[in-house]
Amino acid sequence: MAELLKKLYFPKSYKMLLIPAGISLLVGIFAGVISLFWHFWLIFGVFLYIILIVYFSKEFRDLLNIHVVALSLIILHAAPSTILILQGEIQLNNHESLMLFSAIAIGLIGYTIGALFLRKLFSFEKKENTLLSRKINALFWLTYKYRKMLAFISGIVLFFRGFMPMAMPYVASIIYRLETPGIIRYFNSLIALVFSVLVITMVSIVGDIKKYKKLSWLSYLLIILTLFAIVGGHRIWIIALFACLMLAFQPFLKRKHILTIVILAVIMIFIISGGVRYARVGDSFAEQLKYFYEYFLNIRNMSFADLMWGFSDFVVPFSTFVTIVQNVPQNINFNFLAPVDDISLWIPTIVFPERPLPVAQWYVKTFEPEIFAAGGGLTFFVIGFGYLFAGPIGVFIYLFLFGALFEWLGKFFKMIGGAAGLFLYSYFFIQLFTFVRGGEFFSFIRSALVLWLFIPLSLLFLFVLVLDSLKLKRS
Repeated sequence: MAELLKKLYFPKSYKMLLIPAGISLLVGIFAGVISLFWHFWLIFGVFLYIILIVYFSKEFRDLLNIHVVALSLIILHAAPSTILILQGEIQLNNHESLMLFSAIAIGLIGYTIGALFLRKLFSFEKKENTLLSRKINALFWLTYKYRKMLAFISGIVLFFRGFMPMAMPYVASIIYRLETPGIIRYFNSLIALVFSVLVITMVSIVGDIKKYKKLSWLSYLLIILTLFAIVGGHRIWIIALFACLMLAFQPFLKRKHILTIVILAVIMIFIISGGVRYARVGDSFAEQLKYFYEYFLNIRNMSFADLMWGFSDFVVPFSTFVTIVQNVPQNINFNFLAPVDDISLWIPTIVFPERPLPVAQWYVKTFEPEIFAAGGGLTFFVIGFGYLFAGPIGVFIYLFLFGALFEWLGKFFKMIGGAAGLFLYSYFFIQLFTFVRGGEFFSFIRSALVLWLFIPLSLLFLFVLVLDSLKLKRS
């Protein structure tokens, strides 16, 4: 009778549930203990990052893998402020430190689960010679065919508009942003986006390496033009140019060469970034060249703090996250409508003048009203947006979405393959900085993928198709 009752009330399936329940209980107790120590989350986050980099980079061969770059940018932006926290120069109490470092670790976990979830859910592998791959590669090689004409057009656009972003000095650009709706600014910059010297440089570099395994004189000329534009204020272009060269030459490089080049490039980008920031105060391109030269003359006399000024783009976003942790939810409630606000950014301000501010502008208006009134702005750390939404749970959700998105994009670039896939990833590469400094998920899709990638490249390919059809008619 007793045996019968055991079978009735404790069937085998129930017994099987005791194992995961017991494990969950032990994990819960362990998590409760370690949650008291923020140092654990810091060490755990560092080890987790190293493990993920090894996993995603395939034993350090593919250092420019989309996941490696995304995770590295999260850590890179957190590293300078973390050092200052450990040195006591940034004062945080135990609770704030716990929330800060646990959110980073949870973000890494959420990103990884998102990437692996989409990888298992949509396990499509690259299919050789697909119709989409053939078409996009054909468009790339057609663009490469007319690279000299496109280089001439992009050079004319560059010299006509000027080498500076928005074709104007920094102070004037602030006034322009304040007085001009975003959709109008986009259309005003569309020609410069379609015939960007950076895009044509990438087309030339990738095409040359794939076809001849070396760079042509045109590629070197375009690289020089791109460097001039970098001095004029397009600082992010130097990273995009480096990524394109690394991706194109990677098959010919050994692991030790790749690691050495990456380390040297980071140092050079660190130094050049300061020079470009110093030069940007000039009212003309000639003045900017002068200031850029002066910066490097004085670099030997600079302290580490002075050099860090040039690298502050990697410090500011994380500082906004620190402020959010210190004030949410203590002084400001969680914004559970943040995803709705994020989606509303798809609507142009001309149509929806009262739409919520982007999170970066909201932060400046809330915590730096003087900067907001002057038309200035700050970048916003991606983990900070998730935390503002729903604390560590919000961080997990938003990084999960980004992990899934980047896994899909990585598979898409690999599916396209060939020169076109390499070119598309090279051009998209700089948008990974927008990911870590922007915060929002849906507005990232709108800006990084639609406005700055799909539309300009579609118009460029359309221009080349029309150009080729006119040539065929004349023939």
